[in-house]
Amino acid sequence: MANKIPDEKSRVERYYRIWSSLANRRQESIRKSLIQPLYQEILRTAFLVAVLLVDSLIPLQFFVSLTSPFNIVVSLVTFCIFLFIEIRLYNAVWGKNGLWSLQKYQGRIEKEETRKEP
Repeated sequence: MANKIPDEKSRVERYYRIWSSLANRRQESIRKSLIQPLYQEILRTAFLVAVLLVDSLIPLQFFVSLTSPFNIVVSLVTFCIFLFIEIRLYNAVWGKNGLWSLQKYQGRIEKEETRKEP
């Protein structure tokens, strides 16, 4: 019984650390979503849904419709091409140096706050 008490404490501490890290991530996500305009969040979410649909349905259609041993290769190549294009497009729009990047909005907010302080 003496061995179970430290194990239970360490287990509780571990769960507490996990839940606190998840809560911190959630707060950070909420903070980021409040900085960016709502229509950009909606467009980003719609883009991600469309990407998931395209990546799952089109290569699968190639796999089903072709009746040769090349169907696996064609579907994998199609998936890789789509994935490459989607990643490049996402980085161009929402990436670190993208058109609607989060850093640009944070910079604007910080500039506005410094103007209001004096």
